Amino acid sequence: MTRHRDGAAGAARPPWSILHVDSERTWRGGERQVMELMRRQRRRGHTPHLAAPGASAIAARAGAEGFPVHAVPMRGTWDVFSALAIAGLHRRLRPDIVHWHAARAHALGAMASVFAPGPARVLSRRVDFPVRRTPGSKLLWALPVEGIAAISDGVRTALERSGVDPARVRVVPSGIDLTPHEAPFDRAALRARYGIGDEEIVALQVAALAPHKAQSDLLRAAALARGRAPSLRIWIAGEGPLGPALEAEQRELGLGTTVRFLGFREDVIDLLRAADFFVVSSYLEGMGTATLDAMAAGLPVAATRVGGVPEIVQDGQTGLLVPPRDPTALSEAMTRLALDRELRARLGNGGKIKVLAFSADQTEERTDALYAEILTRREGPTRPRVEDAGSAP
Repeated sequence: MTRHRDGAAGAARPPWSILHVDSERTWRGGERQVMELMRRQRRRGHTPHLAAPGASAIAARAGAEGFPVHAVPMRGTWDVFSALAIAGLHRRLRPDIVHWHAARAHALGAMASVFAPGPARVLSRRVDFPVRRTPGSKLLWALPVEGIAAISDGVRTALERSGVDPARVRVVPSGIDLTPHEAPFDRAALRARYGIGDEEIVALQVAALAPHKAQSDLLRAAALARGRAPSLRIWIAGEGPLGPALEAEQRELGLGTTVRFLGFREDVIDLLRAADFFVVSSYLEGMGTATLDAMAAGLPVAATRVGGVPEIVQDGQTGLLVPPRDPTALSEAMTRLALDRELRARLGNGGKIKVLAFSADQTEERTDALYAEILTRREGPTRPRVEDAGSAP
């Protein structure tokens, strides 16, 4: 196992071997964060590996970029076979750190660390859900983890209220690659390509069609806003289990072309450049990298005041915040933005400044610091070198 020590001031630390474990099969914000982290760790000289289901989106992308990918089925939360497979990776790869992403990865990785202890154990927590108090969840959280990277203060608060030891938790905010947003673009040409009329105001949401994203509230808000802002259009990019139910609700509300479901999209940056503002309707949200992308694109944000959202969307400065589960309040915020071009411009400019503090480079640096803290703690107090010890009195 490679030892990674801070040593004297200015001394270079040897690189780390890191095993990332991600159990998700689809491509969402968490998987994007893992890839951004791995890219930067490789640039720093570390050796990141990925354990993931063989047919997952992240396994395909990581493999295409030349990362070592180790296929593990991860069929269930307590899939002992997969836990043993991860334990085998501990023994074969001898990583300095094993870093778990997503709930199933946490469970399987924690079991693997019992079967094959050795690597420092780190968990990324990206949701502001309370920790469940079921017997299985209590057992999971009793298994050893040395550091928890919470993506926002909101997530950290949820962990601490659930009884997780605060000494193990560090806030490591999500970050995005800002480089794509620096490229020039032709907004008029993009709007023409997407068929957006000159008078139309497009509010974009990029999110999984899942319960906690609360798109039903967004649909009801759209219905309420139609009378006051007839030029407003809501575009929802994403896929998920609630797709058919949401489309049925769209029809029941008679929203017609006011709302469009775009499905999964690879052209999100261009959609952001063509839109007029961004919408977050969630009732639970760790932070939201899609919101960071929107701010980097210069879009103001109408968002619910939940989880880590207020840490990036500042009411009246980068966007408008409303209570969750309140379609009327969300409708008011969307209407204000739709009708006030100057307000959109001012809040959008504020967002472009605010987002500079949430780069993927800074996320990697804070993750690196967390790794170093854990490994230094494992090594115990550093003994003074002979040349620094001085002479005994």
